[in-house]
Amino acid sequence: MAPEPISGFNVIWSDSFTGTAIDTTKWTVYTGGVSNNEEEAYTTSASNCYLSGSGSLLLVPFQDSTGKWTSCRVETSASFAAPTGGQLVVQARLKLGTSGDALQGIWPAFWSLGQAVREGTAWPACGEIDTFENINGASTGYGTLHCGSECQDPTGLSAGMAFEYSGWHTWAHAIDLTSADWTQQSITWYMDGQPYHILTGNDVGNEGVWANVAQKEMFMTLNVAVGGAWPGNAAANTVDGVAAGMEVGELKDCRR
Repeated sequence: MAPEPISGFNVIWSDSFTGTAIDTTKWTVYTGGVSNNEEEAYTTSASNCYLSGSGSLLLVPFQDSTGKWTSCRVETSASFAAPTGGQLVVQARLKLGTSGDALQGIWPAFWSLGQAVREGTAWPACGEIDTFENINGASTGYGTLHCGSECQDPTGLSAGMAFEYSGWHTWAHAIDLTSADWTQQSITWYMDGQPYHILTGNDVGNEGVWANVAQKEMFMTLNVAVGGAWPGNAAANTVDGVAAGMEVGELKDCRR
């Protein structure tokens, strides 16, 4: 299925998650270590990462009989940057499980990490743009920029947007480099086409740091974490399975 167009932009990469298995020419299923004091281990198990058969990817956390959690994290093999003097939109259709207290510790996310981290640059100097994060089943999605002390890390520069749980929503961020003045370049976060968070180079205040997050290549990541410093640990009544998972429809990068 062809990706839905964004007026004035050219689609440079997309995945509509058709077929019966994750496209390994586009995605790497991550099995490395965890951060943020999370509780899960990431696996390649088809129980944690699988296609629905109707055009979506499911990332599903599970807890085994010993109390150990497993989940899924996938990363794009390719990285993408906004063109000099142009714009880049990173966008995905996402649907979460069942909201409420039974999701304590569940942390779904759609985010981009600087390609530099694959080449040895440590976080947060590599740069990170969180297009969407949610914790503990609350009906707020967060968009955040991480870039070091200029971004007040480890918290980051963040804003939230209310949304309806268990329904499909389109979450995006757009990098705008059309201004030659780096202080006027911007990153804008959207939910269903509505902007709710805008940061400029002037907000970051350091040209080199701004370049790391706005002007250099990043790869996209999807995951559902369990526990961690932000949401806190899972509770005794925290559910697993699809009710705690994230379903991903079409995901794409567009430029102009």
